[in-house]
Amino acid sequence: MLATALLPNPISDTTGLPVKRGTGRLQRLTAAVASAKPFYQELTTASATSAEQLLVKLLQRHCNESGWIVLVAPKQLPSKALANYLGLPVDKILIIHSDAIKDPAKTLHKLLHTSRCRVVINFGQPGSEQLTSQLSQCAASQQRWFYQVNQVTTQTH
Repeated sequence: MLATALLPNPISDTTGLPVKRGTGRLQRLTAAVASAKPFYQELTTASATSAEQLLVKLLQRHCNESGWIVLVAPKQLPSKALANYLGLPVDKILIIHSDAIKDPAKTLHKLLHTSRCRVVINFGQPGSEQLTSQLSQCAASQQRWFYQVNQVTTQTH
């Protein structure tokens, strides 16, 4: 039996009662967790090393997802020893190599519509603005995380 059931007149309207509000770091953390929704994000890296570090951070961020984390055309992957050391979810990661992809746009659309796929990280060439918009909308409507990782190329003299 609930404790409120023992009260003769439980309070049903709490609009006049003072409310203790969270402040500082806890409030920001709570707001960030509450607003965390699947989305599209474009990320840029300067080198293969920074791309690998970014991938590790993304895998750590999504290690508790209930579905697959799909890496599309990754150029470099962390070693198995590093993945095990960092506790990365290697049993939930699927890798699609660039030579296995005939139509990148179709592949990405299929992945975002697959119910068991929760996170898609694309290292392949980004498509047009129209394709990017479609993939972003698809990720939001299907409740998926979608990342486009671009590597900045620098010219050497």
